[in-house]
Amino acid sequence: MSLCDLHYHLNAFRMTGKNLSAALAGHKRSIVSSGLDFLASTEHVYKNPLDCYLHLRRVASDLKVTVIPGVEWISRENVEIIFLFDGEASLRSALAVLKTFSHSVWEVRKLGSDLGAVLVVPHPFTPGKTGAANNLGEPGFERLLDMVDYVEIHNGLSRQFDEIYLYNRLGPFFPGHDLKVRQTARLPEKYRRHDIGWSVGSDAHFPGEICFAGGHPEMTSDNWFEALKSRLHFELVDLGPPEREVCRWRRNLASLGTVFSEAMLKKRVRYFGPK
Repeated sequence: MSLCDLHYHLNAFRMTGKNLSAALAGHKRSIVSSGLDFLASTEHVYKNPLDCYLHLRRVASDLKVTVIPGVEWISRENVEIIFLFDGEASLRSALAVLKTFSHSVWEVRKLGSDLGAVLVVPHPFTPGKTGAANNLGEPGFERLLDMVDYVEIHNGLSRQFDEIYLYNRLGPFFPGHDLKVRQTARLPEKYRRHDIGWSVGSDAHFPGEICFAGGHPEMTSDNWFEALKSRLHFELVDLGPPEREVCRWRRNLASLGTVFSEAMLKKRVRYFGPK
């Protein structure tokens, strides 16, 4: 059975020199320790996803893992969709079209068909503001599932939400967030439609955060994109708690910093127009 992470962020936007080298080395250690066979580079569309894919591919050049080119795009409705491609050329062509906030989410089926992409709805109930179920409501979410290839049934980053946001102490100040965390970690059965695929992603942003993977026997190095197009139902493989390379509080601050910086980037693009 192959282990696949279909939602991964290099999170090296604007990094250079020693900082970039250190980050890449950390990601490499994380990939090696995870034992993954496939890893999808799905950097946010406003954070240079092509550069991140190329960096990640170089990092993995001497490893057994296959790096899948992709991007986590965001629609005008503030809904995130993951696009996965068969190679670098397809990703390059797609990024000329998939600008930030450039299209409605209801155009996603045509976009995916035109670009030859496999489409994934990630973290539909995320505590953030980009989940399809949160933004579109249940009828809209169900409608969107008719247009895509996969829905993410397990999101590894949710495992850290309790620690990062300290729900055990601050939960009463964030009503409803605990339910969103649980539904992000494990999508409710009622939304696991059998006519589309089920994906699993760590949603890692830092080294050491690959704690979930999806397992499937039909993913091989020879046929992986054709296999993805067949809408596989990945089985959850729990790789254990995140192996953080820094202390808990530094890790929490870094995660929160990333959340805020991504929010600011999106607002800037909203204000100045798609890029």
